[in-house]
Amino acid sequence: MGKIRKIKTHNPAGVGLDASLMNGQDIDSEEESCGPIEAISVHLQRPDVEEKLNGLHSFAVLALRKEKVQEICQSDLVRIAAPMLCDKDMAIRDAAAGALRNLSVFGSEVCDFLVDNDILTALLSLVAGYDLTKPVCFESELHADIFLQASHLLRNLCESSPTATEAFNQSNFLKNLLLCLDYQKFGLEIAISVAQLVLVVSENNSSSWNLLANATILTELLKVTEGSHSLLYLSALAAGILCNVPACSSAYTREILSSLDKLLTIDTQAQLMTCKNEIKDLKSKNEAPVLEISMETEEMSEAQSQNQPKPQSEADSVVKNLEYLLDAQRLVAEIITNLGSSDDQSGWGSDSDQSETESVVDFDMNEQSADNDAGALPLNFVETILQNNVVQKLWQKAQPLDLALEKMLSQQENIREKVSKMRVSYLICLQNLCNVLSVHDLGGHNDIYNMWFHLGQQAFKGTEDATIMEAITSLMRSALTLLKTRKDLFSQITENDLNMIIESAQKATIMDIRVNWNRMLGTLGCLLSEALVKGIVQFLLNSCAQEEDLWALSEGLDALMDIFADDDWPQIIADLNMCERIQTLEEQFKSKFRQQRRDLKERRPTIYTVKSNFSRFVYYLNKNCKQ
Repeated sequence: MGKIRKIKTHNPAGVGLDASLMNGQDIDSEEESCGPIEAISVHLQRPDVEEKLNGLHSFAVLALRKEKVQEICQSDLVRIAAPMLCDKDMAIRDAAAGALRNLSVFGSEVCDFLVDNDILTALLSLVAGYDLTKPVCFESELHADIFLQASHLLRNLCESSPTATEAFNQSNFLKNLLLCLDYQKFGLEIAISVAQLVLVVSENNSSSWNLLANATILTELLKVTEGSHSLLYLSALAAGILCNVPACSSAYTREILSSLDKLLTIDTQAQLMTCKNEIKDLKSKNEAPVLEISMETEEMSEAQSQNQPKPQSEADSVVKNLEYLLDAQRLVAEIITNLGSSDDQSGWGSDSDQSETESVVDFDMNEQSADNDAGALPLNFVETILQNNVVQKLWQKAQPLDLALEKMLSQQENIREKVSKMRVSYLICLQNLCNVLSVHDLGGHNDIYNMWFHLGQQAFKGTEDATIMEAITSLMRSALTLLKTRKDLFSQITENDLNMIIESAQKATIMDIRVNWNRMLGTLGCLLSEALVKGIVQFLLNSCAQEEDLWALSEGLDALMDIFADDDWPQIIADLNMCERIQTLEEQFKSKFRQQRRDLKERRPTIYTVKSNFSRFVYYLNKNCKQ
């Protein structure tokens, strides 16, 4: 759950970034005809400290560029730089940790590459060198910054690599690292970075749970309800860690939810507007996440030669605090999602609770009932959700940005991305709650309909990116399923309204989004008049005939069968020549099943269920046609 924070790179006075390194120009006879990576490699292998620092700084900046990541991984830069994490010179350790941290933000493949190049040996040795039990743990700000960069790097590796997590388990660092959550001693920045690391290593990692269950610092942090955004973020991280420990998740459900209420109450868009001047002052950094590293050489000014990292400006501090808020509010939604989920009702669908041999009556396979039974949820979870008006607060956070804010953030990729991720998390959280709470607890049928309607208006604008659109349509699909018993709410739906949904399904190039639209059309086919249902059936028949993916075809067929679960629609069957077209679809399904059956993975139960039900549906249609 803990994601990457963006931090700023600076180029300290006296250490100008060597342009020849970055541009690949000749530096001396040793580096003739070298590209930037080769030139950096040369500098890293020189004995002079200043040369190494210059090379590491160039490496750090180059690693910010996503298009250079593959080239870096094909070079020997990581192999050369990794041992520098344990260099006797403190500035080199800091620069090496910063450069490798920059590289590690680019996902699991890059982190696997770092682990394969034995970065963990040096990194764990670096962390082990800190005695966190001492009254004064850090010799200087630079010494503290090395620890900060190392903890971020280790977090990124553990988040992407099971090998890194296992190495962390074997290192037995967790007990001492928990000491760093004392923000009054270690400061908020280090406390947050360590909490992010612990959040990652505690997820699905039972080796950590006993120790965390007895860590009183975590429950103490839950009691923080006031303070800066950074302090509230630390409290949310503690809540997330407890949520990852099954025993604590159930024992402290009410306390966890109550601790998150302050963050849920803060108006994100108002906070963004308050910080508009500081945001506008930021330089656009569209190429990659960036990182602050300290560079110390003999040529530095007197202040820098004392190993003091460059202080942040007031604008930087304001923006950093804002970013803490955005990360914290995203984490709130993820925690509520996890608390409201169980092994058989997690994620965006309900495919996982189907068995391969399942028999389902009336072709209604995947969708939850029209009014969920919240009895399986802990009572204190449901009570706290209702007492704190959590659903209403989640809905407010799930709204798109005002146009003025959207324009203001158009050149601020980092903040815009955080806002987008936060919104997606809230949409997913609401979708999960639609799957587990009763209609009454969600506000009633009218509120659910209004939510579905407004989400549709957002989706029809067609300006959302794919991740947001998938979250919107997933929530719309779950909400619509809860309205199956209320045909009266859809009496005003016109042919034009329906055509907008059909057009959205036709234009959807992302398979998951297309499936969501098709599933909604299947539900609407149970709610609308015969004239409109005929248009839905016509579209689903055509859509299934054109579908290449077996899972998407299965979902389309399932949606089609839903329409005939409660009504035979004999006139529609006759008008659309369905018997013949369904037989063609059956042959198409069987062909794709033979071709793709080895790649079904987690979608296997759903597809097998459709396979079973579709055979019965074909038999039903054939019998109907003969009559």
